[in-house]
Amino acid sequence: MLDQLALAIFSFTSVLIWPIALLLLFAVGHSAFLAGDAFVERIQRRGQAAALKTVTTIPAPMANRQGMREWLVQRGADPTASSWLVLDRTEAALAKRVDRSRLWVRIAPALGLMGTLVPLGPALVALANNDLATLSNHLVLAFGTTVLGLLAAGLSWVVMTAQDRWYRLDLAELRHALESAE
Repeated sequence: MLDQLALAIFSFTSVLIWPIALLLLFAVGHSAFLAGDAFVERIQRRGQAAALKTVTTIPAPMANRQGMREWLVQRGADPTASSWLVLDRTEAALAKRVDRSRLWVRIAPALGLMGTLVPLGPALVALANNDLATLSNHLVLAFGTTVLGLLAAGLSWVVMTAQDRWYRLDLAELRHALESAE
């Protein structure tokens, strides 16, 4: 009975390697896309910050910042909403943007660990059968998925950290302008 249970678990987890590997490849690709997007955003943020006097007039050095653009989008979507509600909506939209990379920061290492552990079962079977070629293939897959998971998480963490800092500054500028207007 225990052998049947072990065989069932082994069979089920062996099938998981393909979805895990594909998700990891997608995670690395998406993380690289997010890093490129953040690089472009960093270039757009160049220039000396200028304090906002009012939220109706955004100085030129600040106009390319994502927080200011999102403010204008939210303001345009509902012109009758109070400025404080628009600020909250802007904050939520910016948090959603940061969450794109936060997802991979949390999930990619777990996928990498799963991708490491799943091929270890067949690798141990190959070791027991003295099949070194199969053993090495499974170990290469196991450690490769670990690297992919860490790469995706690392890239996403850098993007998430930078965007979080940038958007906090943008929101602080908007908040200051709203408080000054009162």
